[in-house]
Amino acid sequence: MLRLIFFAFFAILSITKLYGQFVVNDIPAAQPQASIFDPEYNTQLNMVCWKSDDNNLWIGNLNPVTHLYEPSDGKGTYVTGNLSPNAEGSWNGPEWMLSSQGTQLVFNQTIGGIRYPGVAKKIINGWQSKTLYQYPDAAYSMATSDYSDNSAFFLFETSTSNGIYWVRNTNLNRSFYFPDVTLGFFARDNQQICCAGNGARNPGFIEADTTMPYFTAISQDTIGAPFMWNDPATSSRLFMYRTNGNKTIKIFREHTGGQWELYIQFDSPLPDPFQYITSPEPFTCNGQSYISFMAAQSGTGKDGLPAQIWVANVDPANFAMWCVSDSNVAVRNDPEPVVFSDSAFIYYTLVLGDIHSAPVYSVRKCDTGLSNLYTAAKQQITASPEITVFPNPGKGYFTLKSSTALAPGSRIEIFDINGKPAYSAILDLDSPVLNLNHLTAGIYVLNIRDHKKLTSTDFCIIP
Repeated sequence: MLRLIFFAFFAILSITKLYGQFVVNDIPAAQPQASIFDPEYNTQLNMVCWKSDDNNLWIGNLNPVTHLYEPSDGKGTYVTGNLSPNAEGSWNGPEWMLSSQGTQLVFNQTIGGIRYPGVAKKIINGWQSKTLYQYPDAAYSMATSDYSDNSAFFLFETSTSNGIYWVRNTNLNRSFYFPDVTLGFFARDNQQICCAGNGARNPGFIEADTTMPYFTAISQDTIGAPFMWNDPATSSRLFMYRTNGNKTIKIFREHTGGQWELYIQFDSPLPDPFQYITSPEPFTCNGQSYISFMAAQSGTGKDGLPAQIWVANVDPANFAMWCVSDSNVAVRNDPEPVVFSDSAFIYYTLVLGDIHSAPVYSVRKCDTGLSNLYTAAKQQITASPEITVFPNPGKGYFTLKSSTALAPGSRIEIFDINGKPAYSAILDLDSPVLNLNHLTAGIYVLNIRDHKKLTSTDFCIIP
């Protein structure tokens, strides 16, 4: 107990040193009875997808102010059914697959006892889905998710071959294959497949967007959970994995000439029995890199034992870890870092227990204490905001102006300071005038969104 108190006190001191006094804010993101499994987030469209406990695929919205689920009951837009039930090889739910081709989802379906990948695409009136029967026995489908890519990829593995397959979304009938690798995850910001050699499970990555894929090795460790991303603080590639029996996180940095060197490593912030690190994921916020993870009682994190949600930075000179989940002893899993334009949160799943012999998965949202006020292209910032509302403050009639955000077909959404919707319309003018006389005095948030981008500003209505 004394060791546990010491580690908790050290974590509080670390976060206080770097970011001021951190106060845990761990709240429900949806109604507890909304059994939501493995949600994935699309911050560009303020949307979230998930698998329900009856194996259906759903889409919901995120409130642009509170970042909570809408609707909160877990019954948003139904996409398709027959998603693979939770079992070995089918733990992950749907994944966003984004590119200039549009907004898509990839997922696993079980039909006639056989697993297949499925793809759904956002269309004008909803979602259109199809099952890819040409790829039987598929599991662990993952995808690239960057609207700036000309096309997207998704990958999968099978139990009948020792390797990773991947498919481009512009040609779903052609697959690529690399043998003797496993644990495939796409890099956060590139079309590279982070993976492990299937024999010794050594870390490395595959260049996927090429006619001749090749594997680059990182180290000789035996690993799990590989990820790669570009670190804005050092302007270099970082590669993360867990090792040492799932008790240690190691991060390597790429140097000139393609050489990789150990950058930083750390163990769980808590003593036995919470010495395992599970579900680690990198994210960047305010020009820095961080890792979210669970301090857990086993290496799987899916054993029904209590766990805590933590965040660590990856700066060797100012390293710190802090707990973002509340102090309750609870079964937690699947922490997901989600970075919005103003802040960063960790969404996680609270397992509430057995109801009719099946667990209920309740989604919660934790503050990280981090604000997101950074852009990698600082030289492009000017004194003029991307969108302006004037007069501001004003009494009822407002004019919108922007050089980039206004386009016919975009949607205007206005929310009050509590996140309650107050106005919505489809844009059909280059510089629209809004009649908001029906709104009471106060501060409001205005969003303009299209299929690629969300632009926000705030304004004030006076009496």
